[in-house]
Amino acid sequence: EYAYRTQLWLAAVSGRPAPRQLTAGEAGASAAVWSPAGDRLAFVRNDAKKKPQLWILPANGGEAWQLTKLPSGAQNPRWSPDGRRLLFTSELTQREVREALEKADAKAAPPPWPDERPRRQANDAFNWPAKKTDKTDQPNTSADGNHTPSDSPAANPDGTLAERREWLARQEAENNPRVTARLNFLDEGDLAPAPRFTQLYVIDARDAATPVPLTPGYVDYTEAAWMPDGKTVLMTGPARRDAHPDRERISSVYAVDVDDQNVRPFFQLDGYSLGSPTPSPDGRQVAFTAQPAKRPGDLSYGQTLVGVVPAAGGTAKLLTEKLDRSAGNVRWSPDSNYLYFVAPTNGGFPLYRIAASGGNAGRLTGLDGGIRAYDVGPAGLALIVTRASNPYELYHTDLKGADLRFLTTHNSEWLRDKTLATLTRRELQRPDGLKVEYWFLRPPFFEGGAKYPLLVEIHGGPAAMWGPGEATTWHEFQYFAARGYAIVFCNPRGSGGYGYRFQRANFQNWGPGPGGDVLAVADALAAEAWVDRDRQVITGGSYGGYLTAWIISQDQRFKAAVAVRGVYDLATFLGEGNAWTLVPDHFGGYPWQKDIRAILDAQSPTRHVEAIRTPLLIKHGDVDFRTGVVQSEMLYKSLKILGREVEYARYPRATHELSRSGEPLQRLDRLVRFDEFFQRYLGAPPATN
Repeated sequence: EYAYRTQLWLAAVSGRPAPRQLTAGEAGASAAVWSPAGDRLAFVRNDAKKKPQLWILPANGGEAWQLTKLPSGAQNPRWSPDGRRLLFTSELTQREVREALEKADAKAAPPPWPDERPRRQANDAFNWPAKKTDKTDQPNTSADGNHTPSDSPAANPDGTLAERREWLARQEAENNPRVTARLNFLDEGDLAPAPRFTQLYVIDARDAATPVPLTPGYVDYTEAAWMPDGKTVLMTGPARRDAHPDRERISSVYAVDVDDQNVRPFFQLDGYSLGSPTPSPDGRQVAFTAQPAKRPGDLSYGQTLVGVVPAAGGTAKLLTEKLDRSAGNVRWSPDSNYLYFVAPTNGGFPLYRIAASGGNAGRLTGLDGGIRAYDVGPAGLALIVTRASNPYELYHTDLKGADLRFLTTHNSEWLRDKTLATLTRRELQRPDGLKVEYWFLRPPFFEGGAKYPLLVEIHGGPAAMWGPGEATTWHEFQYFAARGYAIVFCNPRGSGGYGYRFQRANFQNWGPGPGGDVLAVADALAAEAWVDRDRQVITGGSYGGYLTAWIISQDQRFKAAVAVRGVYDLATFLGEGNAWTLVPDHFGGYPWQKDIRAILDAQSPTRHVEAIRTPLLIKHGDVDFRTGVVQSEMLYKSLKILGREVEYARYPRATHELSRSGEPLQRLDRLVRFDEFFQRYLGAPPATN
């Protein structure tokens, strides 16, 4: 009975009439975009095969109808300026890309980047389709000795070397076994033996129209946007298109001519990885984001900038270098004079505005909330806002961020009879001069004279940032506060939202520095008269799971701890997690380098496991490949061998995103299970009203 249902609603900017629901049904709807004339909505909905497809809904009434029917699905619709066509994306496997190329050209070339399979060539075996075939013709070969796409080659485990290769290729195509030579062979919830590629298509917004591929080939193009003339699409792609996709982390901006599908470089900037090309309404400029990539570690620590470049070519201008915050989600003002963007800042996710000609960025919204999504129109700004008192609502303001008015009350109605905990902000200074912000919540039924157990919460990342504008922890904090905990959380060194130097302060320092910040914050709140300093517990997820385990290996104050989807052995994290680049970026090297290995080992909780005496619940998802289940297994087994109080919860089908977008029943189980574990060691908190 637990499931997600997302539907489209329509809200009048004036606030009247009341919002009304446009779609219904189990398939749901998302990613809605208005046609330029405002007479239609394009949106994404799953078809009968559970594949996302584009649908069209007339604004003046009537049933939605399905526009695309691609086996690979369709996502991210974008109307052409004249409203006749839709741009969209579809993610194809490497084999699907090859088959599409062969369909268009029987002599389609192999990928432009080197095949990294040792002593093999890209086309030296036919890539069998998953469906078995009885054809056993001898394969034809082209002049270069490779098989031609029209082959249906022999497959014989007892035949010649070529026939054995065909037989093995058939087994691999049926994923029995899954074979890879990739560097990035781990996806979020499964292995990824071969790369997948986001392809761009256009389709007439008419019934029975045929999609036209704009970017066929073995290159991943994302963040596509129409130029105002409707003839060209801008997009982000790898800076080196002839490099293996696992080997290129730098992006550039490309352009494709819609009528002839000619893809060409549009803009590069030395020392930066570019993204989010956004043409101005007048077509004269293109805004973009620029991630520094000049030094090792910049792609983790560098603050993302907003810039502009003339659409006709010329010198780019970086606009937000003085801000020292990572900016993103860029939009133009209707008159093409200003750029809006969101930048995590001191616990909030405020909206900023800056002149396209340059100058200082002005903050339009406060730090007591977060702009989760927004759009700009002639009538003003539509904003999805998170506040400590409400996880999400839709608001409207003028173009300067003034006259904020709410348009929806979806959560407000549900919260009407609920009592919520409120956030209080504080700051402390560490001995090295670093200032750390923290927030705490009292139980909503707080009574003077009572003492409440302290729950210390730690965020992941490590470059994440918590505060009043963070939506993903809203329910978790309110859940534990309602059960009688005093809750405290902070943004320790390494967190985003405080600038480059603060974020880089955890370089080669994942444990001692951030762990000291967290304990200092716990000390500060434990000194409050209403907090029971003798009943403290701690939890964190991802990097926060790591830091939880690190802290209890160094400090014995906590009655119980819950380590969630963490990494506990930093050297092995390099091989079994898809977030492995954190190791070279944050530690400056690799485990086989003696000096780097010494740092990784010294800061790994598994190296200090004998010192862990705090009762510990370890939680991990069965198919979490971002941090890898091996990490939790190693920590659990080590503690079990040592005879420590430890328990292990594994969630089937769950990825790293369980707490944010996982199965609803598992998300509920997670919170109830953590509370029950804490209560074993705390005793019952004060009775609730």
